[in-house]
Amino acid sequence: YEPGVASLSPREQDILKVKLNETRPDLVNELKNELSQAKLIRSFLHAGNFPGMGTGDPDLYKAFAWRFWFIASNKFGKIGVVIPRSALAAKGSEKFRRQFLSTANGIDVTTLQNSGRWVFDIHPQYTIALLSISKSNEISAKGISLKGPFTSLENFLEGKDAFTKRFPIDDVMKWNETVSLPFLPNTDSIEVFTQLRQAPWLALNESEKWRARADGELHATAQKPLMDFSEDCPEGFWPVYKGASFDLWNPDTGVYNAWADPDVVLPWLQQKRLAANRSARDSVHKEFAREFVENKGTLAPLKPRIAFRDISRASDRRTVRCALLPPNTFITNKGPVLMFPRGNEKDEAYLLGVLSSIPLDWYARRYVETNVNFFILNPFPIPRPERSNSLWQKVVHLSGRLACPDKRFADWAAAVGVDYGLLEPDDKQDKIYELDAVVAHLYGL
Repeated sequence: YEPGVASLSPREQDILKVKLNETRPDLVNELKNELSQAKLIRSFLHAGNFPGMGTGDPDLYKAFAWRFWFIASNKFGKIGVVIPRSALAAKGSEKFRRQFLSTANGIDVTTLQNSGRWVFDIHPQYTIALLSISKSNEISAKGISLKGPFTSLENFLEGKDAFTKRFPIDDVMKWNETVSLPFLPNTDSIEVFTQLRQAPWLALNESEKWRARADGELHATAQKPLMDFSEDCPEGFWPVYKGASFDLWNPDTGVYNAWADPDVVLPWLQQKRLAANRSARDSVHKEFAREFVENKGTLAPLKPRIAFRDISRASDRRTVRCALLPPNTFITNKGPVLMFPRGNEKDEAYLLGVLSSIPLDWYARRYVETNVNFFILNPFPIPRPERSNSLWQKVVHLSGRLACPDKRFADWAAAVGVDYGLLEPDDKQDKIYELDAVVAHLYGL
């Protein structure tokens, strides 16, 4: 009813919502009715025998997937179903995937890209999966095959019966923590995927080795009262970043979510991490020594740290967009930051270099639909050579230099052993090309 609301600033959105509440009481009533209907459907889905429905949005396809599974014979059952590809990747469908991967004997997945709306009259970038599952022990084609994506009917008819490698299901269940299946650009891509997948997980936790975990600083909605949405920055306030505030090798686009008073927000962040350190719940802050957490001078916004855009798509020019943020800035949950319970600035430079590379971005596109969620980030394959490895040293040097365009990064650059300052465009691009090549060698490509 009011196109363009989502593109407005938070302050402009609030003003418009107040105006609409006053001038369009009919919309207010319609919204209440729709919320009531949604609540009723949600309650029904949560009450049904649909494991995992409580994770993420309670979409109807999750309920249908379980219905198909339960009504199919455990001895002779075969299932053929058209489903959103998110059923094979989203966290909320993890229990369904674990069920059919651990029980079925043969699984075939064919992916369709809805280019030109050739499959359904819905968004042309939407991806659909044709899922075939056999519960029978008598089938000869055991394991799982992945075909597609097919972008037209002609493309589908040509390739649907082509031979493709079948993977042991036990191997597939080790690819990531939610047993999500990758969205490959073509059937032959599986060779590249399996080569990348030989590297350890980003979330690897081994003593004596660097350790990185994602964390959020300020929630864009919940912590709104801590922010100032004035057009100009109030004196003494710091910028509050959002996803659009940074890009690859650009730590400051000049576009911010808001401003915030460090005298208010820093104490709030300190209390937040102290509580997380004491909590029984899993948190990155529990992995830091108590002395570190109690020291206010170690708060993340006081120094450079890696952040990545939460919102992203596999169809974007790049899917993983990360940067080393400057100190004296805050950031919303649209740009989670990477904390290092173990490691130093050189480890940060190395990880930033790998995350910013084309080989890693190619892998990320196999899983990202609309968000780089933590459950997608944690299993990212990250090579872990020894520090004496010349390729490791080269990544640290290239990444460290690319990450430091001005004096705000002087201390961090000194710790890495690189200079800081703007690079000439050609020199910068050469370093990016070289970094991609070095990372490709680290993956064994």
